[in-house]
Amino acid sequence: MRGLQRRLLQKPARLTILGRRHSAPNHRMLPIAPPPEPLPQIRAVAPRRGNTVAIDGERVKAIWEWRGNNSTQPDQLWLPLDLLEARMGFRRQERPGGDALEWFGRTVALSRLDSRSLGDEVGFDVGDWLTSVGVDTKRKGGTLILSLPAPALQGLRRGKGATAKRLVLDLDGPAFAQRIGTDWAFALQTTSRQRNILKQLGLHPLQEGRLLKLRGQAIRLRSLSLATPWRLVLDGVGGRSVAIQPRRELPINNPALAPYIQQGLVMEERTINVGVKPLRIFRIGGRLNALGLRLQPLAQEDRQQGLSFLPELSRSAKALVSINGGFFNRINQLPLGALRRNGTWLSGPILNRGVIGWSRNSTLHFGRLELLQELQVNSSKRWRLGFLNSGYVQKGLSRYTPSWGSKYRAISGKEQALLIRRGVVEQEWGHNSLRQGVPIPPGTDLIVARGGAALPAGVGDRVKLFLWSRSALGTHPNVLGGGPLLMQHGRIVLNGRSEGFSPGFLRLTAPRTVVGQGRDGQWMLTVHGATTSDPTLLETALAAQQLGFTDALNLDGGSSTTLVVSNQTVMNGRGSTPRVHNGLGLIRS
Repeated sequence: MRGLQRRLLQKPARLTILGRRHSAPNHRMLPIAPPPEPLPQIRAVAPRRGNTVAIDGERVKAIWEWRGNNSTQPDQLWLPLDLLEARMGFRRQERPGGDALEWFGRTVALSRLDSRSLGDEVGFDVGDWLTSVGVDTKRKGGTLILSLPAPALQGLRRGKGATAKRLVLDLDGPAFAQRIGTDWAFALQTTSRQRNILKQLGLHPLQEGRLLKLRGQAIRLRSLSLATPWRLVLDGVGGRSVAIQPRRELPINNPALAPYIQQGLVMEERTINVGVKPLRIFRIGGRLNALGLRLQPLAQEDRQQGLSFLPELSRSAKALVSINGGFFNRINQLPLGALRRNGTWLSGPILNRGVIGWSRNSTLHFGRLELLQELQVNSSKRWRLGFLNSGYVQKGLSRYTPSWGSKYRAISGKEQALLIRRGVVEQEWGHNSLRQGVPIPPGTDLIVARGGAALPAGVGDRVKLFLWSRSALGTHPNVLGGGPLLMQHGRIVLNGRSEGFSPGFLRLTAPRTVVGQGRDGQWMLTVHGATTSDPTLLETALAAQQLGFTDALNLDGGSSTTLVVSNQTVMNGRGSTPRVHNGLGLIRS
């Protein structure tokens, strides 16, 4: 390379242009310096991917992507958002301008982090962030290894007054905060005296090797990490606390369930083979109407933005059994599919995707659903409205009602909106107002224009809203969307592309949540790999067929897959109880 540099810095050779010169009949061509050697070719190294992450020795299924030549220090390290929150201690912080992630004294807006799809999850590049905290990163085959030296717990401080439910753990270094099943787990060095204090606070401590576990506290407590000095903060300490142990089997002897099981409610865990792949099945159901049970959508009461642990949704609805429900955007925490409860559309369907609809008798109706809406202005022109109370963003007009929440905040680029009350346009909102958030009072509708679409009316115009569906599915008081539709009328009807799912999504193997129906009743089902990989969508459909289902709908899966029985998490997709947008509960009629 140095020789090349010397040649490039040499005085350029003089070139003589040959031509006719009367004074010099003989001409000679001066030698031309040879071209420099080509620069060495730089080849981009293909990113390395795997599906297992080991954090302080605890393994969890999660897709990761490593970019860069160095095997111990990546240029970029992409990890799923759910893993960051559930297994590493990143905390989500709500802000008016958009949510942010915070971890050990650093806060970054989600909108400023590069994101990409990692299988069925959204991932962020956090390589530099981990390095700044001192995380040791290695890769070994398909496993990413993340570790921190186990710090010593130097002190415990309880808050006072307004912070009385806060406990501060003073450390001499950073530590991961992991939700493992129903437990919080931290790699910490502790003393028996410190564990006794934690016990007196009702936190049920257990030291297992390097890991300090607070049993049954993963849902109850929120963690926050701070730096300079290093601290872990636990919010929610105090009050009545019970150490809820993760179930290894279905609680068939639970007093709340025993009468229904005696009458014919089926609760089983079994392994079936689809081809040569063994799949582990949790199945609960039967003739629900005859048992005095019914299905009910589970969702937050007052707004559609936000996620909850499924046991929280289940407990508030007094559900005996619950599974996670439809899709949502994990970044902005908004619904992406149909959700109707007791006749009220909390979120409309998208992309003609699969849904179930039902009335109080719990007989389920399966199919694909499209909801149609129009706005008529001054008894004249009609305008098509794309979506209802949805986090799905497309160019055009969408409608939001008070079921969305008391406020609407812009969820895309430049937006403008109209507020309608009693059939009259009452107010017009510009993008700056929408970014800050505008009210949706009771009895009003908000029409939002996106992607440069024009507003269809002005203040004072009289308008009418029309809503209908192409099938009877949209007329049922309860509707829950997912997709793709797996089975209908005894046949496998899997066609993910017609429901707007990408080819990559359709090829994925992942834990699955399914709602189904057969001659023997209605069923809630979770499926995951017993010893090998998790099922594809086709393998899930074949499993439903093998179980005798005539109709089946795929719901949100992957890390969202969760089964809760009697307020105990029996199964979750990737080892941590996740936050989800909605669910499906089995309640007493």
